[in-house]
Amino acid sequence: MTSPGTRVFIYHNMELALQWIESQRAVMYDPSKANWFLQYTDGKGHKNGTIYNEARGEGDQYFWDFRVPEAGTYFINSVVASVSSPYIDGSFTDDVDGLPAEHGDAPVRMQLSNQEVAEIQQATQSTNQQLITSLIKSGKYLWQAFSSEDGVGPAPSKGDCVAFMQKYCNPMMQANPMTMGFSDQDPTQVVAAFLITRPPHAWLGFGWESDMRNWNPLFNLDVGVPLGLCKEGPAGVFSRVWSKGTVELDCNTWMATLPK
Repeated sequence: MTSPGTRVFIYHNMELALQWIESQRAVMYDPSKANWFLQYTDGKGHKNGTIYNEARGEGDQYFWDFRVPEAGTYFINSVVASVSSPYIDGSFTDDVDGLPAEHGDAPVRMQLSNQEVAEIQQATQSTNQQLITSLIKSGKYLWQAFSSEDGVGPAPSKGDCVAFMQKYCNPMMQANPMTMGFSDQDPTQVVAAFLITRPPHAWLGFGWESDMRNWNPLFNLDVGVPLGLCKEGPAGVFSRVWSKGTVELDCNTWMATLPK
């Protein structure tokens, strides 16, 4: 059984079409879809029909050409379909900036101009934005949309508690996604800070490569749904009412209270 505190994101790559992903393999070897992928060129912007491939042990790695609208549509739909299970929360899409992420020699080998590379990057980033919209509509999310890349954002410490809480308690911050790094040293305080400040799309934990060795029972805490936003009062004391109790963080004493 999956723990209700577990969050699952499936890996995809915005630059590479990967043979070991079934939905991508289905189109990689379809001659009618060859134009969906970058190919060697004549140096003048014309593909020569040979798909560029940087194969590795797991299989072939083609490069998406999202300048072709049909390629972007297929990619988005396949990613959304792959996370449709209620046990999956979304996708992690690597290399969202597009070519030549981690493949610096690829443009030279394909004889792509700087303008072509810029067009490929723009198309990749546009496809990524469309993917975010589609995932949200389907009740899912994209890790990169948290804007913390592979890692997570900071958590407050005793020294910066007031400044941190006043910044993230601003109601305007509710429009932005959030990640907060968990701390084993101050677990109750960090969980309280997260619950008091978190917007609708938020993550508390570790980077995308973390594992269960970092698990903490507080991740299973069920506080229900928020009934309001953060409030400060008295000075340096921050709280928020949830349907199953009130969460409070006193930055003056660095003490926190969570619902039982």
